[in-house]
This record gives sequence, structure tokens and C-alpha cells, in this order.
Amino acid sequence: MIRNRLTTARRQPAGKIEQATIVKTIGQRMRQARELCNLSQVEAARRFGYSNPSKLSKIEGATDTNSVPLWIIVRAASLYEVSIDFLFGASDDWETGARMTQEREVSQWMFNAWEAARRRDMEILRLIHNKVQAMDESVAAMVASGMEAQAALTRFHELNPGFIDMRAGSRLEGAITRVKDAADSARAKMKRFRCEASIAATETNQLKLFAQQNHHGS
Repeated sequence: MIRNRLTTARRQPAGKIEQATIVKTIGQRMRQARELCNLSQVEAARRFGYSNPSKLSKIEGATDTNSVPLWIIVRAASLYEVSIDFLFGASDDWETGARMTQEREVSQWMFNAWEAARRRDMEILRLIHNKVQAMDESVAAMVASGMEAQAALTRFHELNPGFIDMRAGSRLEGAITRVKDAADSARAKMKRFRCEASIAATETNQLKLFAQQNHHGS
């Protein structure tokens, strides 16, 4: 039986198959449009001039694949306030009229403005990230230099026990110690800054997005 049905389908002219598809699409779209208007099939049929909903039911159910009256398509577009393109399946945009068009244009403008602002914010965040990264590297280099200087001073003390009594010896020792302390303080501040930025990132979707993009980019 299945083979017979397939054979019958192959024998059908391409035009009839296409026509049946269009009729089915029109029926589905008319039902969707009617439901968007919150109209019952009985009420919609009455407004189309049918005495009962059986004809409209056949159109929506595409039980008659031969044709759909052209007049009902035009009247349906007016009654349901949808475009004819929507009813034929040529467009998924069911809204029609100047007000709807204006609303779509305003909505598109708002989306474009939001997208432009988002891209601008992302660029600012990228620049800030690069600056922070450069500062982080500079602080790391300063910390390393401070530790190296402190280690050199300690070794110099070991090799020259009387160094502290030499002229300007204590001053040099104090200067190196202050450099080391300043480097440690800068490192602690950078660590705290990154912690605060991480907390802010968990509360801001924009920062989350930037962090994800930056992570994928790296």
C-alpha cells in the first residue's frame, strides 16, 4: 500500500503538488491569523459571509487542495489585518499598516543604537583592560627589581660586614628597603584592584561578556 501511494505521488504533476502546498500554507496562515485576532471559527465564518463554519474549516484544514477562493484571501487580509504575503507564506511578518511599520522601524533604530553603545562600551573595556595589563606587568617588573635589589644588598652585607658603617651606607640600605616596600605595596594594590574588578564583573553582564570574549581571544 505504501508503495502504491508513493507511485501515485510520483505520477502527480509538479504543478498540482505545488498548488496543494500553497493551499495548505494558506490554510495554516489563515488559522494563525484568526487566532491572533482571538476570533472563533464560527465568528470568522460569519464575517466572511458563510452561514456555517464548515467551508472555512475546509480552507484552514486544506481538505480541498484544488483551490482557495481569491476573494476570501483578500477579505482575510483585511479582516485579520495581515499582509497577503503572510497568508501566502511569502513572509513571516504578519503585521501590516503604517503604524506597525513605524513601530518596527523605531524598534530597529533602538536595537541599532543599543548595539552601537554596546560596541562602544566593549571598546572602552578593551582599552581599560590593556592599560591594566600594562600596569600589572610594570608592577611585576618593579617587584622583581625590588626583590633583586634587596637580595643584592643582603649579599653585599654578608661579604662586607662593615658596610653599614661606611659613608652613605645606611642611606643606601634605607633607599633599597623603601623601594622594596613600595613594590610590595603596589603589588597588593593591584591584587585588590583585580579582586574588585572581578566582583564587578559578576554583577555586570557587559563585563562578563567582555571577559568571555577576552578569554576566547587569548
